[in-house]
Amino acid sequence: MQKISLEHAAAGMKLAKPVKNKRGITLCGAGAELSEDMIARLSDMEIKRITVEGHPVDTGEGEKGLSQQIDELHARFSKVEGDPLMRKLKNIFLELLEERGKEP
Repeated sequence: MQKISLEHAAAGMKLAKPVKNKRGITLCGAGAELSEDMIARLSDMEIKRITVEGHPVDTGEGEKGLSQQIDELHARFSKVEGDPLMRKLKNIFLELLEERGKEP
């Protein structure tokens, strides 16, 4: 699954996650196949990013591995380790990263 800019979207790509507007209303469900018309409508609704199946777009950057993401998380929170609220937030993000790392 890859989150991409709508301008990189192409007909035939499938949504991995639903597309929602600013109010949280679902515009397109997960699994929907994009068409040129659908991409144009999403653009008209000011949708900027979508999540598609696979990794169809070469962003020029390699995907970060789980261990690299965890290291970056620890570095970001290193200055606030003594704050219980920040430690709790860091642990929530750590759990989310680990869960996402288990997805196929």
